[in-house]
Amino acid sequence: MERIEIVASPPDLDSIASVYLVRRALKGKEIQVRYLEHNQIEMTEADYIIDSPHGKARIMRFDHHNEKGNSCSAMKVVEYFGMGEPEKRLAMAVCWQDNAGWKNLEREGMDNLLDNVLRSFIVYGIGINEIEDIFRIIFDAMLKKFDSDIRLLKDLEKRIIYRSSKNNEVLVINGDFPKDIVFQEYKCVFVVKTENGYISVTRSASRDKPDLNDFKGILEREVNNIQRWFFHPIGFYFGYSPYPGVVEDPPINPAKLGQLLYEFSKKG
Repeated sequence: MERIEIVASPPDLDSIASVYLVRRALKGKEIQVRYLEHNQIEMTEADYIIDSPHGKARIMRFDHHNEKGNSCSAMKVVEYFGMGEPEKRLAMAVCWQDNAGWKNLEREGMDNLLDNVLRSFIVYGIGINEIEDIFRIIFDAMLKKFDSDIRLLKDLEKRIIYRSSKNNEVLVINGDFPKDIVFQEYKCVFVVKTENGYISVTRSASRDKPDLNDFKGILEREVNNIQRWFFHPIGFYFGYSPYPGVVEDPPINPAKLGQLLYEFSKKG
């Protein structure tokens, strides 16, 4: 069997993820991977070159350094091989951490958890093969989660009981869907979830206001007693029944709550 040669830039989240995705796309092929410094790549030839503008790629180079925007080498792999939606979502997560994440977090460097874990493994003396094995498990699990998200989204659309407008400022859902996929898919300001008598409200982490503590007075006029409601600036919750095993009706119609939140958000 012909061996495929891959040369990648020194291990970071993008190069490790890109190699993982190429291995996935070329499953069953014999693959040799070398992680080299850029000055070494300059004098190197390989079938695929990952995350570097240097060297000669016989088949394809996956690199983003000469482009504007927030792409990454992992996304180049996904696009080239026409991979599926779960792989695309993984690449999007890598792009965010590799480029945009540190900007959004107002940090001066690319300080993100997965990349720091990877670099910590290197400092700790863990070999590259072991690092690849560890991240293969992480990425496999992420793809399984993203595939589950896609199936959940198909059901989620049927469970929407109120949306404030085409822009989805407020989305009210019947069911305990993961908030991360709701915010990613619908780009809403508030997500309201209700099921089995509970109601939870969450403001998007991309917004600094309004402070939902300021919604207490509005809610109190509707439900009279808010002692069993838990509030904090980005959300609030009702659902702790004093009667174990008894499911209560929510103290306010969830759709009505969504409408009140929409009016509240327009003022703030």
